[in-house]
Amino acid sequence: MPDARGQFNVIADDVAIGEGTRLGNFVFIRGNTAIGTGCTIGSYVDIEGDVAIGSRVSLQSGCYITRGVVIEDDVFCGPRVITMNDKRIVHRRPGLTFDRRGPRIGRAARIGGGSVLLPGVSIGANAFVGAGAVVTKDVPEGAIVVGNPARVVGAVPADERL
Repeated sequence: MPDARGQFNVIADDVAIGEGTRLGNFVFIRGNTAIGTGCTIGSYVDIEGDVAIGSRVSLQSGCYITRGVVIEDDVFCGPRVITMNDKRIVHRRPGLTFDRRGPRIGRAARIGGGSVLLPGVSIGANAFVGAGAVVTKDVPEGAIVVGNPARVVGAVPADERL
């Protein structure tokens, strides 16, 4: 039987992983991260630390979760979802101050594969972000957004909300 913790993973000593959570292979999780129960973390997922992930979350293969991200319960992130936390890209700029603002993904939101969530955006509960979208501003609860930049094109039907 395969190990629920996968193979070739690097996980900091202070990471908390809830019961029933499964990890793929080659997963990297930095410190001060909490992952809830019943989650699926796909292969090649990179979680940079200082991250809170709720229960029953699915991060498909290749997701990049930067520092400071909050992911609430029942969220789905398709393959290769990228989150960012540095709006001004202060790397090697002593005149700029780093203001870390990781995205927040609300309960039961669905984020399509290849999407990019820019620093500080909030994705509302039950929102749907179409594949490949570039989210530059907050997404309202229950909204469907697509495109670059992402724009609201509809509402998630009531029978698809949790």
